Amino acid sequence: MVDELPLLVQPERRGAAADDKVRAPAVPSAASTAAAGAGGWRAELSTRWNLLVQRVLDEARSLVRVTRIDQPEAMLVAPEQAYFLRENMKLRLLNARLALLSRQFGTAQSDLREVQLSLERHFDRSSKRVNLMNELLRQVSSQSRGIVVPRPDETLAALTTAMAGK
Repeated sequence: MVDELPLLVQPERRGAAADDKVRAPAVPSAASTAAAGAGGWRAELSTRWNLLVQRVLDEARSLVRVTRIDQPEAMLVAPEQAYFLRENMKLRLLNARLALLSRQFGTAQSDLREVQLSLERHFDRSSKRVNLMNELLRQVSSQSRGIVVPRPDETLAALTTAMAGK
């Protein structure tokens, strides 16, 4: 699930249909050619000029993006380093899983806490996937706190008491 979470530094992807519409080459039709030959060259020039201006504006909009980011360190993550950020989160989650299996609940709690902090710091909190991941982390964290395992010396003391009572 970590691979599908949207980062704050990822640009929004435009739809493929919008890209095709913008990038489609202008081919003059027979009617426009006839209109240009009949003295409508100014209208044809105006149409082509408007198309050129629209394409330039669309490209300029795709280059500049203005967003509000509450935590500026999220912008320090280069898009090329997003892979390493995700892999680090995966390793923390695997470490938390191993810690739970080996009954090291403090380690599991700290790893889950670090993943939650990373999730809040670098990922888009308005996304449904991020909210779902955050809720799952909270559930795992709360469930792993409730587990109390008896210590070996308490077990041996109970066995000694039981043997003495026979």
